[in-house]
Amino acid sequence: MQDYGRRIIIDSTFDRTVEETVEAFQSEGLDIVGRVDLRDYARRQLHHDFRRYVLLQALPARLTVDALRRDLDVGTVLPAIVAIYELADGETAVVAGQPFASVLVDPQWQTSAPELANVATQESEQVARALMRLQHEASHRAAAASAS
Repeated sequence: MQDYGRRIIIDSTFDRTVEETVEAFQSEGLDIVGRVDLRDYARRQLHHDFRRYVLLQALPARLTVDALRRDLDVGTVLPAIVAIYELADGETAVVAGQPFASVLVDPQWQTSAPELANVATQESEQVARALMRLQHEASHRAAAASAS
């Protein structure tokens, strides 16, 4: 399996996981600025049924403005993309892509744009905290459910 980002599995319904993912990201200062329902898209464009699958675009407002002030072209790598999809066993997968992923692999970019590299690091840390929050809350909810 390829590594497309940080992946966690949540033992919860798809709808609940989408809602809790949005809440976790917002709690960490990442605004959801875009949402694509790929199941609906596949139905409309290809007349194909597909599992429930949503893509979210998340941005940290202050960091986004700081980054764009330094380089307007950076907008293409700014959003953290989060894929949420249902699994066959009733669980839901959440995969968060690395913000700035396409340029972070280039050490020369990091040297030539240290301010933007700093923005990338801060946003990446926010994404990691949001995923930890999401997983922690799901684990806590599951433990409480099994105790009752």
